[in-house]
Amino acid sequence: MGRRARWAACLVLPAVLLTGLAACSAPDQAQDAPTAVVAATADCLSPQVLAELELASDDEAAAGGTPRADAPAPGRVPDGFAPVSVVVCTPGGTLHDSSGTWVALTASRREGDLDALVTALRRPSAPRGGTCSTSTVVPPALWLVDALGRAIRPTWPTDRCGSPQAAVSAALDALEETDSEQYPVRLVDPAGDSETP
Repeated sequence: MGRRARWAACLVLPAVLLTGLAACSAPDQAQDAPTAVVAATADCLSPQVLAELELASDDEAAAGGTPRADAPAPGRVPDGFAPVSVVVCTPGGTLHDSSGTWVALTASRREGDLDALVTALRRPSAPRGGTCSTSTVVPPALWLVDALGRAIRPTWPTDRCGSPQAAVSAALDALEETDSEQYPVRLVDPAGDSETP
């Protein structure tokens, strides 16, 4: 190898090494997300959760029923947080009582080995792009709960179309449901007045 070729190689090699180091040190999208704030307890009926599930607007949630504590914004699972269960909040169809028909919410608790779920939740969201359908999917709202009952709202990573990543759903499906309850959220069809004038 001639002197000029060796000199060119010496310039190229550090550039390649720097590029490789830059790629290795590129920030992880999941690590860029704010860390989830730990709340005293999980609450599927908080105004933020109801609005997230499109069951009520923030104003409706604040105006109706017993006031609930605000839920912290979803975020990255903290490194020191050790969940033992997950509370899944989903739209639950309707409920009927003497007041009429209510839009309902279902809160279910699931237990088991949560390692796969936490790993899936820590994955970064995929870059947006490609051909996608126009429909949007609203994922369940999740609370991870530790042994002391404290809870966090983890961010659900999305695919390239902005839909919830299937790995989280698969990890949730592998857990055992230990409890489930429906709650009335919003009265949509009041019962008729049976009194005669």
